[in-house]
Amino acid sequence: MDKRIFADTKRKIYGYVTGHRLRDAFGYARSLAEGIMNWELSRELAGAEDNYRMMLSYATKGAEDPGRNDMVASLGNTILDIVDRLERENLLPSEPTLYYNTLRYERSQVSDSIGSLLDNYVKAAADGSIFTVISTGRYTADGHKSSVECEALERRIFNRIWVSHPLTAADEEALHLALSDGRVPLHAKELFGWALVLGGLQYHDSRRISLLLDLYRNEERRLWGVGLIGVCLLLNAFPERRLSRAASLKLQAVRDTPGWVHDLRLVNMELVKTVDTDRITAKIRDEVVPGMMKLKPEIDKKLKLNIEDFDPADMEENPAWQEVLVNSGLADKLKEMSEIQEEGGDVMMGTFSHLKTFPFFNDVANWFLPFHTDYSAFTGDGVDSGLSTVADVMSAAGFLCDSDKYSFMFSLEHVPSVQRQMMLQQFKSHDAQLAELRAASLSLPEADKRGVLNKQIQNLFRFFRLFRRKGEMPNPFAAGVNLSASGALVDDLRDPEALSLIAEFYFSHGYYQQALSSFALVTELVSPGADIYQKMGHARQKLGDYEGAVADYERAEMLDATSDWTLRRLARCYMALHRPEEALERLRILDSRRPDSAATALNIGRCLVELERYDEAVAAYYKSEYLDNKSAKALRPLAWCLLMAGDLHQAGKYYERVIAETVPTPEDYLNMGHLKLADGKFSEAMNFYSLNISARNGGENATGTAHKAAVDGFIADMREDAKYLRRIGVDADLVPLLTDAILYGDK
Repeated sequence: MDKRIFADTKRKIYGYVTGHRLRDAFGYARSLAEGIMNWELSRELAGAEDNYRMMLSYATKGAEDPGRNDMVASLGNTILDIVDRLERENLLPSEPTLYYNTLRYERSQVSDSIGSLLDNYVKAAADGSIFTVISTGRYTADGHKSSVECEALERRIFNRIWVSHPLTAADEEALHLALSDGRVPLHAKELFGWALVLGGLQYHDSRRISLLLDLYRNEERRLWGVGLIGVCLLLNAFPERRLSRAASLKLQAVRDTPGWVHDLRLVNMELVKTVDTDRITAKIRDEVVPGMMKLKPEIDKKLKLNIEDFDPADMEENPAWQEVLVNSGLADKLKEMSEIQEEGGDVMMGTFSHLKTFPFFNDVANWFLPFHTDYSAFTGDGVDSGLSTVADVMSAAGFLCDSDKYSFMFSLEHVPSVQRQMMLQQFKSHDAQLAELRAASLSLPEADKRGVLNKQIQNLFRFFRLFRRKGEMPNPFAAGVNLSASGALVDDLRDPEALSLIAEFYFSHGYYQQALSSFALVTELVSPGADIYQKMGHARQKLGDYEGAVADYERAEMLDATSDWTLRRLARCYMALHRPEEALERLRILDSRRPDSAATALNIGRCLVELERYDEAVAAYYKSEYLDNKSAKALRPLAWCLLMAGDLHQAGKYYERVIAETVPTPEDYLNMGHLKLADGKFSEAMNFYSLNISARNGGENATGTAHKAAVDGFIADMREDAKYLRRIGVDADLVPLLTDAILYGDK
């Protein structure tokens, strides 16, 4: 069946299930099963529909059935599960995506199952374990070969778990045993956990969530992280889907544990932070790095460095270096990057994104492989290649996520051998620093939890953003992840303190739409203060929703009438909405509180101009100019108001200042022409009008299309200003005649 027709029908079925119209949902699902001639799933659908008909029969006879709603929900979920399986079967023959390529391969391996592959892996892992190495007394080439084979089997199992759907009871049992088996290395358990997550993002599967809930209760911190992140992402990806009874009971048991809500808030905050990754990356790429490159010549000159004698520690102590950074403004940017990193922001994404082209990253499983020092590429074929020392340091480097650590290690292969050996010697000579790094990783439990979640989420984010075939995968980060705003976990996260932290994060980083959603949830739970309405108003104002901003600012004003900040923003929004009377009212209050504000006087003048109260506007602009006579902000509007008030002499003085003290605009020449026209000085007026045309679109040398555009603009402005010319006593009928005269002269 054509996949577009299938997808369209699937959307309809989802809609019918959501609307509890199961008869229609069954009908469309049946048509899909018959269309691809899958009689096994047709029989499952028929059985489920028979159960639905029976339930309807009891309901129409008035029979009491307390479990009816649960049964309807369960039957709806059954329909959706079958439709998912039908979609896979429909796409399996020819869909070119990596998921279906992998699925076709795994389907061809009929003798394998998740259980048999895991059994083989447990044996292989035991043969290549460190205990076997110790017992033999040597690390042989055969041992290295065994490690390579184990790693290949890990990737194979990852792929099998990823594309298996739905997991069978046997699959679930085999995975449960493997994930709790002490013979399976920790890195492999985590890898298999991520395979559960990746496959669960493709299609909903309660058994995957059940296994991830088991991982969440594991004492190993990294497995705990996989379970927590995985459960959150899968529940968030399919909020409308119903868990199986077994998984639902397990989730409820987890919810009853004391640490669940705290852990949930922790992972929610880390997921929320991913929305800022692109901004951080762009800031480093567009501001920090170019700034450093521009400063390089000055730094070399000031520090007089010889590259052979260069020690990076000198930069931290050299006052000249600090002076260059401060004067350039780069010091503030570097400080900001440091603060972002301390908050858990991903400052390494841009740095390592270019190092994800190694063949290692062509394989999906490797993006999820935890960094471990006994990885075969680092141990060589039995002889220490030197990379093991670097791998030890990388293992302790808590500021890098796993995929970035692998990127760094593989990049060493491209370093010239001499420099590479120098680097390895430096690594070997810093045993004390390595010990400090490891000691630093033994942090407080809270920081440890946050650090684990932060790095694991960074691994995920890199895969969905940088993998070469990322467009084929359902990306949980595409629209941003905020578990407290949507999804099955929203009730566990409806805490005003936690929501406020998320809202403040969004607000402080400029994500105003997300901030509004979070602040709105806060206002549902507590009586908000003026500060929340101020922030909501500011967010709406930034988004261009001035009506909404006014409503929020007015609420803030009611709660705190003393805030000058609120009054200023409220006045600005009123002005944007062309409500000058209300803006003027707030500005008058501000002026009474702080009569020395040139900005307030300037805005009062603008409101009065819009109200065409030019005499009052003149007074406001005089005040603004007196209070701030350096910026020249009041010169143009003051000259215009004097002109509209009929004071041609004073208006002329100020327009002369505008032309002399600022860069004249075409509008300045136009208004000066109006003034001369009102004063009866026609020749001078025509001269200024000619200057207006020359100042547009390329100046006096403009020809052809540019010149025509300049003339058309002048004519349009003259028509628009006719009402103002009448106000200052100019005969409107004279305007088109003067225009033609100017254009004749222009030729």
